[in-house]
Amino acid sequence: MIIDHVGWLLFPQIEWFRVFGRMCVPLWFFLIGYVNTRDIPVRWLVAGIILMISNIIIGLPPLPLSVLFTMAAIRLVIDPLWGWLMRKPIYYWWVVLLLIFASYATDLFIEYGTMGLLMAMAGYAVRHRETVDGHLGEGISVRLMVVVLASFGILETLQFGFSMLGALVLAGGLVGVYFALQQFTYKVYPNTADHNSAPLVRFMGRYTLEIYVIHLLILKGVFGLQMLAVNLIG
Repeated sequence: MIIDHVGWLLFPQIEWFRVFGRMCVPLWFFLIGYVNTRDIPVRWLVAGIILMISNIIIGLPPLPLSVLFTMAAIRLVIDPLWGWLMRKPIYYWWVVLLLIFASYATDLFIEYGTMGLLMAMAGYAVRHRETVDGHLGEGISVRLMVVVLASFGILETLQFGFSMLGALVLAGGLVGVYFALQQFTYKVYPNTADHNSAPLVRFMGRYTLEIYVIHLLILKGVFGLQMLAVNLIG
């Protein structure tokens, strides 16, 4: 994620920051759909507003809205949407295709748009595999993951104009993401509290939002200073 944002704000001419950075996106949305929590923390919305204001300050457009708003919207709609799809299975693939084709337009207003919803739907399908496959057909959860990751890779390649090599590296990374997530399960690992990495893992897990917001504000500050320097020199 940080690599991706460094490429976005500081090194847009180097595609490799974005190629590798794009690989993290499905992980975030997958987990939003996978977990059963549907609460929308107020601090998400506050953080999203702060990031929107920071865009305006440094001269970036306020749209699309932060991914934090996307995740909040997903938590509102994902259960009703899946409930409707399992009652109306005939419309399942039509809805998936509609969300894929709508992703470019919706991404103009809110980060990742309907593609974010699709990736979260894949997480939901893995978590509720037996129910989803039972209503919609054996293997639907796996096929959804394949379709969503393939569509994401193609759209990102087109949007960023990746080279052939960059596109192939992204595709390979997304294949790895597929194998990591298609059998993802919630597990408890006992006796890890005293492991050397435990403090770092706890910190990153408990302060994910703060890490997200603070690193973006720092990068935007550097970007803003660069633009100011360019304008003064020019």
